[in-house]
Amino acid sequence: MLLALELRDFVLVEDARIEFGPGLAAFTGETGTGKSLLVDALQLLAGARADASWVRHGAERALIQAEFDDAPSTVARSLGANGRHHARLDGERVTVGEVQEATRDRIAVFAQHAHHALLAPAAQRDALDRLLPEEGARARDAYRAAYAAKRRDEDRLEELRAGARERLRRRDALQAAIDEIDAAELRAGEEEERTVEAERLRHADRIATGVAEALRALDEEPGALGPLAGARRDLDGAARFDPHLAALARDLGEAAQGVQAVADELRTFLDAFDADPARLDAVERRLTVLQRLFAKYGDGSADVLAFRDRSVRERDALEEDDRSIRDLEAAAARHHAELLRHAAVLREGRERAAERLEGEIAPLLERLALPGARLGVRLDPVPPGPHGTERVAFELAANPGEPAAAIAQAASGGERSRVMLALWLVTGDERATLVFDEVDAGVGGAAAAAVGELLAELGRRHQVLVVTHLAQVAACADRQYRVAKRTADRRTIGSVAQVDGEDRERELARMLAGHDGEPARRAARDLLERAGRSVDESTSADAALG
Repeated sequence: MLLALELRDFVLVEDARIEFGPGLAAFTGETGTGKSLLVDALQLLAGARADASWVRHGAERALIQAEFDDAPSTVARSLGANGRHHARLDGERVTVGEVQEATRDRIAVFAQHAHHALLAPAAQRDALDRLLPEEGARARDAYRAAYAAKRRDEDRLEELRAGARERLRRRDALQAAIDEIDAAELRAGEEEERTVEAERLRHADRIATGVAEALRALDEEPGALGPLAGARRDLDGAARFDPHLAALARDLGEAAQGVQAVADELRTFLDAFDADPARLDAVERRLTVLQRLFAKYGDGSADVLAFRDRSVRERDALEEDDRSIRDLEAAAARHHAELLRHAAVLREGRERAAERLEGEIAPLLERLALPGARLGVRLDPVPPGPHGTERVAFELAANPGEPAAAIAQAASGGERSRVMLALWLVTGDERATLVFDEVDAGVGGAAAAAVGELLAELGRRHQVLVVTHLAQVAACADRQYRVAKRTADRRTIGSVAQVDGEDRERELARMLAGHDGEPARRAARDLLERAGRSVDESTSADAALG
């Protein structure tokens, strides 16, 4: 709820703080006193375009600040005479869009030339949906959930399909690499083995010659083994007479055995040594295969095998995407069928809500000085969208015999405000504060009293602010504020004050007769009594501007 509105150097206002309460508040005053400044200020807080001409003459900057009973608790706009404007929420600098967002769900302003929120198709749909029967409301929620799920599936499908060609190319490239590596039957560390073998085969002659010469030096006459054996025998003979030499003889014997073992190994090596050139060709061809794999997939067998494992995982993931496409197509089809099932129930609910709206609003339009006016609801079929399979449009035939048309074309500003009032009474609204200007344009007598009574009824559900020139409307208000202007030091200063008791009676008399003579005062008292208001009521202290 709006608690207070503060204005500084705004048009005619130097400094003002207007405090509000629940229910219906009426703003009255002579023509030209600036009653609609309140509406202009609230429109600015609702995101209307700022204009430097609203800055009071001689001031550098104007301030419009509202206080609410929930967070953000303060919403402000500052208008500079130099055209530089600022906005704040709870004192923090923000964009005008953020201010609009903060007030959009709190205040609805209906003025002669303002954008009427309820004229927008989305707002009309939401208004109608507030009258949905329980089954229709459940179908609407289920439809929105199914639509959101279907869109998620379709967005993912579009993403997967868009990359299908590239995915196929990538999958084929990965499979070719995997096949090439598998065909090579690569083993980890194989390149080291093949390199050593190739080196041995390239120098086979030198190896065979060297081994043979070493064997001859060890085992043939005059080789190393014969002298070693003789030395061992000689030393064994001497050791019989000197125990110290026995240990040396044993060492010499072990050395001879070691030399013999080496000779045996060399002989075995020569017997098994294969210097076949065909084997060298095979090994070198294998090394060529390995080097080609290393050049393409990694610096060694371990890297190539790791690349293969990664490629298998990526290929499997790409194939999973293809399976996902099939699964998503099936899910999207299921959600679409579910969507249509809920859409049928929702449409039936909207048809019933439309009948209820048309029936309940007709007598209200009659009371609001729109005799013979008829408001109808069109449900035009559209492809399934986020909110259903029909477009909701309110149409008004303002006079008998005239064709129905969109409210914006079929009604004047004042008539639109009265239609909005009737719609709000039937459909309700989430916003706490409703502001009406020109709602009583072109009405009088019993119709004016009906406007006041219906505004008061609306005020039992919302905080309602109305700018009015009709005493019948003002008399129905829980609070009445008088807007005036005066001249001081050759400057015009605007003011507003809450009027109670005799002051309210005099203001109503002025509105009725242009003066506050006794007959007019009696008529004012009669209005207040019929509206259920007492001239002695005093709901809060005056709020004054200037």
